[in-house]
Amino acid sequence: MKEHLHNIYTDDLADVEGYRRFIFIGSFIGCSFLLLFSFIDYFLFDLYLDSAVEAIGAIVLFIIHRIETKRPAQLWPVILGIVTVALVVMVGTFASPSANGYVVWLSLFPFICFLLLEKKKAFILSIFLNVLFVVALIYFSVYYPEKGFNIYGIVAAAGALTCGTILAWAYADNRTKMIHLLAKQAKTDALTSLLNRRGLMSSFNLYIALYKRHKQDLCVFILDLDNFKLVNDSFGHDVGDLLIIECANAIKSELRDVDCVARLGGEEYIGILPNTSLEEAEVIAHRIKKTIEELAINLPDNSCVKITASIGLTCTSENRVSFDALYKSADQALYKAKNNGRNRVVLAEKTVTS
Repeated sequence: MKEHLHNIYTDDLADVEGYRRFIFIGSFIGCSFLLLFSFIDYFLFDLYLDSAVEAIGAIVLFIIHRIETKRPAQLWPVILGIVTVALVVMVGTFASPSANGYVVWLSLFPFICFLLLEKKKAFILSIFLNVLFVVALIYFSVYYPEKGFNIYGIVAAAGALTCGTILAWAYADNRTKMIHLLAKQAKTDALTSLLNRRGLMSSFNLYIALYKRHKQDLCVFILDLDNFKLVNDSFGHDVGDLLIIECANAIKSELRDVDCVARLGGEEYIGILPNTSLEEAEVIAHRIKKTIEELAINLPDNSCVKITASIGLTCTSENRVSFDALYKSADQALYKAKNNGRNRVVLAEKTVTS
């Protein structure tokens, strides 16, 4: 469960809507260019076969463009679009003598595949197109030798296509890793490596969807370190940062794999406890409070810094199913914990003393 949530907030490559728009615009531009070339080949150069193939390709890309206006990006229109453009380029390439050099355009398709598709599917489609290109080269070298295609050109083309596929794979792999890293950094607190508010919201949306589907309790707690400003003022921000890190580790150590915790900023943390009753969440909150209370940060002068925490705890109900409602409820309970002497757990709408 936790691994699944991790993938959700690190694997949203760019974003789905942006990717859909990319396919939407790209298919329209491709359609426009093919239609333009169709008219030029028909009226200017009397290339009727090329013109007909380009017109068919333009129609296919326009259909893909219209599909993208009504539904999210699908796999099959992307593959169909790539194959359509590849076939159009093949017709233009093999209809001309090899001296024209149009065959170099074939080496672009591995990069196009890896740009638009997931790596494994892109690799399969690239290999399919590469084999198709090489078979076509062999066919024309045997049956239409007057076009100038020969064994040396075929070997060179096959080598270029292979190198292009390997380079495209390496580029796509590096790009994916960088996107994952940037996505993780955007949703992770730099000091504690916990989720930040953006990352928390991504996880919360899934948790609340599961709550609505399965009607399982969902509890939220807000934890605030007591008198943290005094620590910073007395011992410096380095000690304060170390204390924040240790408290984050203490909180994580008391949570389950399915739970989620984030740092909202400063000395405030928030946790989500799925499929957990308020009574069970209260037990977890008390364990966290006790663990933090037992923390001791040793200083060079042989002294140590200790701190306590106040926790506000709430649970979903008919009128508390949004993040804002749960946050407000837990925050109000935290406010009561602070006012009632700190170092305690307070439940929404009732108080539990330590």
